[in-house]
Amino acid sequence: MLECRKVRSVPPDLPHNLRSCVRLWQTSQQWKANRPRTQKGYQYGAAIILKWAAKNNAPVEALRPSDVEAFLAKYDDRPTQRYALGKTLRIILGQAVKAGWIAVNPAKQVLIRKPRTSVRLWSSLDVARLAAAARSVGQPGLAAIIHTQWEIGQRLTDVVQFRHGVEYEASQGEFRFMQSKTGTHVAIPVSRALRKTIAACRRADSPYLYHDAKTARPFDVSRLWHVFARVRPKGEKLVLRALRHSCVVELARAGCAIPEIVSISGHTLTSAHAILQTYLPRDSTVARNAQRKRGLI
Repeated sequence: MLECRKVRSVPPDLPHNLRSCVRLWQTSQQWKANRPRTQKGYQYGAAIILKWAAKNNAPVEALRPSDVEAFLAKYDDRPTQRYALGKTLRIILGQAVKAGWIAVNPAKQVLIRKPRTSVRLWSSLDVARLAAAARSVGQPGLAAIIHTQWEIGQRLTDVVQFRHGVEYEASQGEFRFMQSKTGTHVAIPVSRALRKTIAACRRADSPYLYHDAKTARPFDVSRLWHVFARVRPKGEKLVLRALRHSCVVELARAGCAIPEIVSISGHTLTSAHAILQTYLPRDSTVARNAQRKRGLI
């Protein structure tokens, strides 16, 4: 018996342009499956693409790979933005393929290289120094986030939403949550120092762990980056997102195997391996751990 395939319903009078493609995308299950933060990023990129498309208002059937090349060439000096826009345009034009307006996605015929990014890893001294700087300007919540990321290395978008009695149980000194990438429930005990840091910035009027002292509201990621940029010394290359990689590397240097590392950080096995392949120093600490595991020392 043949299985009937459900065909996507598209309004017959919908113009065959990029704006319509965006509309189809943002009403699809593909869009709804994205986290709010991801949707916000895509909306930003889509707005740039629609501004470009509005100049000629050409139907999607008229778009060629050369048109996509010309658009992305404007961002050759901004490789990260070029990559993000290229990825977004591929998704948008993919809606035209699904709707049956075009047979081939022209953006898929254009090479879009993912830019290489250099990340400076944090050390324990960096954590202590920047956390102290955050406290010195009256932002203990930021200091607590830095310390938390150093110990458990979660996604910042998840960390800023952590709550007392839900993701964090003070009486046990544990974080308990479902890791967003793996969907696994995990309980992670943390140090007494981190417990004290979190307790010191607790607010009686809010369930959240980390607050912006200026607004008295929980941090969102964009505000967190803004506050950190003001705390970080001029010329300093450290960024908050590198704490996640730093946690993975420190776990490896402590002798943890990759399955142990990902049980804390929430990375996939492949992602953790890639991070260590790039950033793990082959130093005396790693060598000593290896010899200890062999029972030689």
